[in-house]
Amino acid sequence: MSRLRALLALGVAGLLCGGCVAAAIPIVAGGSIAGKRLLNGDKPEPEPVATATPAPVAATPGDATATLATPEARALALRLWASAAASSPAAPVSAESAAASLQAYQSLWAYVERQVAARKAGEAVRSVVLAEGATLDAPRYVPCEAKPFAILFDLDESAAGSDPDARFRRWIGDGSDQVSAVPGAVEGIDALRREGVQAIFTSARRPAGNNAAAAMLAKLGFGEFVPGKTLILRGGEPPISGDQVRRTVAASYCVVAIVGDALGDFSDSFDAADAARSRAAATETMVAPLWGAGWFLLPNPVRSTATTTTELRKE
Repeated sequence: MSRLRALLALGVAGLLCGGCVAAAIPIVAGGSIAGKRLLNGDKPEPEPVATATPAPVAATPGDATATLATPEARALALRLWASAAASSPAAPVSAESAAASLQAYQSLWAYVERQVAARKAGEAVRSVVLAEGATLDAPRYVPCEAKPFAILFDLDESAAGSDPDARFRRWIGDGSDQVSAVPGAVEGIDALRREGVQAIFTSARRPAGNNAAAAMLAKLGFGEFVPGKTLILRGGEPPISGDQVRRTVAASYCVVAIVGDALGDFSDSFDAADAARSRAAATETMVAPLWGAGWFLLPNPVRSTATTTTELRKE
């Protein structure tokens, strides 16, 4: 039974991961062969007929995008591919990190594209902002109704994603920072806007940094943001909670996706002080299906490019 479950899991994983179907098929086939051997005892299998192995063919952007559903999706994939190839010398990242970032933002865009298509087809679309009083075990969501679409992006670096003691890896937002956009973020957000989806950036930084943060985002190619509306800095005394910001935005928009790099970017119900409890809450509650389907744990759109030798200003 455990072997059957494993085979079914592999098969389902292949169906869920469109780009992994070809890779999943040989695995499931191998499992089926093993199952036949178990059923037939130790009878020898017939020798396979030798076939010529085709010479490997170098992958191209066209190969990678040929199976995408729409011309818009293929065009975005090509732009993301170009973004990876044109890495900035001022913001060096590993090839793996760049590829992971591109993959993540393309997955986000593909998901949101499906929501846009669903609304155009007259289908109901769900917000992913938890309503007041909702819990992770009994989630309820702010209704979408006919509100325009939006995506929430968190700008803050999480302790889990970066060294909290490494000040040089945290941008301040006063105009002095050495920063860059992560691969795929600018292109992905630009594509979302063309679909009529509003990008809204949030941060726990103080509102005094609104204008500098807006100027930084514009300089990086993210476009214009309006402080207090599409750029919300919620720090201060007393600070505004993340849930308050999310629900305030959801009152005016149908928030079809949230992007962050820490669990608290999605709900204040996650207990950041208890790693084991947070892990269980993320994977064993009723919100678990949201990962990759409305909640996206992605690299921050903006990353610091400072080094240990960079002169720091007081935070």
